[in-house]
Amino acid sequence: TDKRGRIEVDASLKTSADGIYAIGDVIAGPMLAHKAMEEGVALAERLAGHYGAVNYDVIPGVVYTSPEVASVGKTEEQLKEAGIEYNSGKFPFTA
Repeated sequence: TDKRGRIEVDASLKTSADGIYAIGDVIAGPMLAHKAMEEGVALAERLAGHYGAVNYDVIPGVVYTSPEVASVGKTEEQLKEAGIEYNSGKFPFTA
């Protein structure tokens, strides 16, 4: 495990134990159901002998509040650091 207690995996989601894989909340990355689902599908496809991959840049993050808030893609900070042009929008949550 890493220093935060998460199971370490390689790019194929393999652990250091032979034949054991890990996905979702027990590995590094955001603890999101959408992430775990995509990792599970990709792993099942690989184990079945097909191509399976996870594009972490398109997994949504959702906060189930009222109103709900969601995001997808890179953050504004990540885009600035990479020198990528972007558009930003804001929406007031007040009535």
